[in-house]
Amino acid sequence: MNFNLLATPVWRRQAGGETAPPAHRWEQTVFIVDDDAENLRAMSLALAGEAYRVETARSADAAIPAIWAAEPALILSNLRLVTADGTPLFRKLVADGRLVAVPIVALTEMGSGIEWNEAAANRFDARIRMPINPQTFPGKVRSVLDSLAEALSRRTTDRLLADAPADDLWGQLVKLLEAIEAGLPESQFCADTQPSLRRLAEEIEGLRHPGLADFLRQAAGASDAATARGRSRFRSLIQHCRELVEQEPDVTPGLAELCAGYLERRCAELSNLELALSKGDFAALGKAGHNMKGTGAAYGFGELTRIGAALDTAAKGSDARAVGELLAQLDWYLGMVHRSPA
Repeated sequence: MNFNLLATPVWRRQAGGETAPPAHRWEQTVFIVDDDAENLRAMSLALAGEAYRVETARSADAAIPAIWAAEPALILSNLRLVTADGTPLFRKLVADGRLVAVPIVALTEMGSGIEWNEAAANRFDARIRMPINPQTFPGKVRSVLDSLAEALSRRTTDRLLADAPADDLWGQLVKLLEAIEAGLPESQFCADTQPSLRRLAEEIEGLRHPGLADFLRQAAGASDAATARGRSRFRSLIQHCRELVEQEPDVTPGLAELCAGYLERRCAELSNLELALSKGDFAALGKAGHNMKGTGAAYGFGELTRIGAALDTAAKGSDARAVGELLAQLDWYLGMVHRSPA
């Protein structure tokens, strides 16, 4: 199908281009990332009659600053751009906590050679096959936004925080974390999950484990994110809080510094692992995975042990796609835990 943009009033703003008409015309912004100009034109035209501002970018690098500025309600990205070698910047965007509540839809193309697998399904909130059908495309966009709004509207009134002595803050925290983990994924959206996490974060500030209160606040913030990334982030944050709570109080001088140094080394190692993947150096990737598998939990980061074990296995099988997904998980997890307490 041929589209004539000059004959059709499609308002959009391309990264680095002109600004569209006044913002009051639109209710939400949809941001589309695709390196194919015809794809962008078709999707922009299909959404022309909808109450969306449509903004676009033709590369991952151009999309990153533009998306931060646009504050979109929905991101659509060609899966080829997300999974292609050389796009670690886009992975960082996907992992950005500021965008965790924004759904991301994968645009998939037949014959592209990029598979829609379980790993991809866990990263994206939906997928739309290309080329699009202009008649059904707007409805698919609306359904993604509506489904996430519906998930948040179904908050239950169930109480998660079991009875515990009012002065036993640690006991309350243990019971709350146990109840959340046992009830996932529904417990993320219970009515008292967020306020309970925020209250306990304030009340245990500075007790026993530095940074725990900050992770509880992060979990409280993520409880409003019904996206696939939001659910994953919330689950990992609750797990990390459980790991901190189960640790004995820091009676070893310098233990906190040792843990911080361990994370520093993993962060520094990530760029080397991405380089190793680009060169097909699976021996180096396997060695790094084996090391993380043996050390992560010992430093209080059980998720690193899981990622390391999976990385070791993927490297032994020379599975570049699986290694890339695991490096994305590692990138996200390190970004979550390697930060200064608020």
